[in-house]
Amino acid sequence: MKRLVKGTFSAAIILFLSTTAFALPRFAIMTGMQCLNCHVNPTGGELRNSYGGSDFVDSHLTLIPAHSSDFEFNPKLGQDILIGGDVRFQYLYDGQSKSSTFQSMEGAIYLSIHLFTSTRLYARYDFANASVLGPAAYELYGLYTFSGGDTWIKVGAFEPSYGVRLDDHTAYTRGGNYGILQGIPLVGLIFSPDYRDLGIEAGSKCGSFLLTADITNGDGLSNFNFASQKAAIGRVEYLLHGAINLMLGASGYYTGGLKMYGVQGGIGIAKRLSIIGEFDWAKSLPTVVPMNATSNAAFVEASYEIENGLFGFGRFDYFKEFVGGPTYYRYVIGTDIYPIPHLDLMPEVRFNTTNVVGSPGYYGSHPVVEALIQSHIYF
Repeated sequence: MKRLVKGTFSAAIILFLSTTAFALPRFAIMTGMQCLNCHVNPTGGELRNSYGGSDFVDSHLTLIPAHSSDFEFNPKLGQDILIGGDVRFQYLYDGQSKSSTFQSMEGAIYLSIHLFTSTRLYARYDFANASVLGPAAYELYGLYTFSGGDTWIKVGAFEPSYGVRLDDHTAYTRGGNYGILQGIPLVGLIFSPDYRDLGIEAGSKCGSFLLTADITNGDGLSNFNFASQKAAIGRVEYLLHGAINLMLGASGYYTGGLKMYGVQGGIGIAKRLSIIGEFDWAKSLPTVVPMNATSNAAFVEASYEIENGLFGFGRFDYFKEFVGGPTYYRYVIGTDIYPIPHLDLMPEVRFNTTNVVGSPGYYGSHPVVEALIQSHIYF
């Protein structure tokens, strides 16, 4: 766990308030499709398959008609080699210090090599964050699929499947706030930017159910760990596709020290409105003192597709360090704008409050404001 804390603090230096190349769970709730419908990784995020990189972009993610007759981008280097990428920059304003900055958040390149009918080699490397995260700025694993891709085994370095994989790592159910802005300390679960572990994952899509089970080293950013206590991670999700889409799920993460349990749920209406949320119990988080304390993290997000390529959303984040301890709240309002294919602009405002006496945003005073405009080029 010491390596995890050290790596998390190192990542925090540059990666506060950024997002990574995760799938947007609201798209799954809105459309009623599993993440594997759009991504090479069966549990979602990062490299998109042909449907996610082209068809879904055309149907949902562009204000201007997608691919003109005189140009069509093809991310395949050959019949069995697929590439992808995510580049993110943002302009960030800190309402507490009344200062601003430009930030390079991500410069990730993905490679998927189809070696055999059921075998892929998958790699991700993030050039923008490699100097800070070191070896953690990559994922590398073999992916073995069966039953038409609905069942898989993943072996190597990857992010374990736990909870709702939000695109915003500063949500308290992911990595949380890193203490860089607003004077709020490092609070949140362990899934910091580019968090990955070494191990094996088995998963299957059985009708409306998605099941995953992982065994990993359980220490996040290190390259090996001979400790006898490995991490056991499990997730089950039920997604009902119909006039109203419904998602229910639960996750668990267990080692000899850290334990986390969570429930997730969501509803999609008329393929435009989505509401999704998560609540987690965590014991012995590495950033919470006393170490055996029980903490809670939660979020609720609502999103509405105003028109093709234009979304409005709002989110409430919550974190309680332990019973009777400090509690942190965040309210987020923003828009997702896809003006042309493969370009995403996200203006966003955040309001922070806490019950910690004397802290910025304390109850009874004005909430502390953060604002950002993010640009994202993806393929």
